[in-house]
Amino acid sequence: MGRHRSRSRSRRKSESGDDEDLSAEARLALLEVENETLKAENRELRKKLMQVLRKGGAAGERSGGGGGDKGSSERNRGREPERKERREDREERKEESRKKARSPSPVRQESRKKARSPSPPGQGENDSDTNAVLLCNAQMEAYNEPIPNNIPPEKRLPLVAKKLERFMANFDEKVQILDLKSGGAIIKDQKTFIKRYTCVFRESGAKLTGSCLKRFYFDSKGPTYCLDYEMHESLVTAMPGTPPDGKLGVRDPRTEYLMVLYEEKGGKLTRLWLRQDTEKLGADPTATEAILEKSEGYQAMEAKIKELKGGKLGERIFHNYHDIPTVG
Repeated sequence: MGRHRSRSRSRRKSESGDDEDLSAEARLALLEVENETLKAENRELRKKLMQVLRKGGAAGERSGGGGGDKGSSERNRGREPERKERREDREERKEESRKKARSPSPVRQESRKKARSPSPPGQGENDSDTNAVLLCNAQMEAYNEPIPNNIPPEKRLPLVAKKLERFMANFDEKVQILDLKSGGAIIKDQKTFIKRYTCVFRESGAKLTGSCLKRFYFDSKGPTYCLDYEMHESLVTAMPGTPPDGKLGVRDPRTEYLMVLYEEKGGKLTRLWLRQDTEKLGADPTATEAILEKSEGYQAMEAKIKELKGGKLGERIFHNYHDIPTVG
């Protein structure tokens, strides 16, 4: 009996090294299986031991004493192969449980295969599960996270870095901001883009707010486009003609009204075309869809979309966010 316990303890120690490779949930499940198995075995052994003791006591009374112990020892030796077989079965079950716990599920394996496999021909950049609207909403949400500009730089700059990371997650590595009228690059690459918005987030303060007042969404299977009429309040940028990071000076806070055409490809915003909303039609609650589509600014944006899509405008969806009721 003592040797059996010693072997069990040594076996558990040897198994503990293997169990360290398992996750916490897998180890817990394995311990529960072992606990239930040991309980069942203890009950069975106790039952058999009681039977042996009863029979041994009865045999001792009949024989006058000494013969009972000898018979009991012989019966125990006879059961030793059976116990050994049960132990081997138990070890096999434990090993099988450990293998199942280590191996990834079929769903996880399939996900990994899909992640590693390249997209089939004709698929990829235009088959993402997002579109221009979702990305525009996400980038504006990050844009509006408030950061005070009256706190020490050692506290403000880490906040700016985190905000910029969330903001940039919506844009492609080759993002550009273009002037609609001239076609020239206002922001030519990602490096300049990051410098500009680092300045905006660092200097504008907690009152910086971007609002989409009206929106045209052009849906299609290929690149998707979103034309937003935006208002930017308490906006601070670098002085004209100086580097976009604002190190040579910044402008005073201001409010700007813009028309922004966003292009989405492959699940990222790739290019933005800007035009000043000089008539402030976006901010005018009474400027309906019919009024907007007759305006010079909208017609210029629509012509750009047709140019980008080979003359096909696609389905157009309009939202006037002034019409959304507010509570309070």
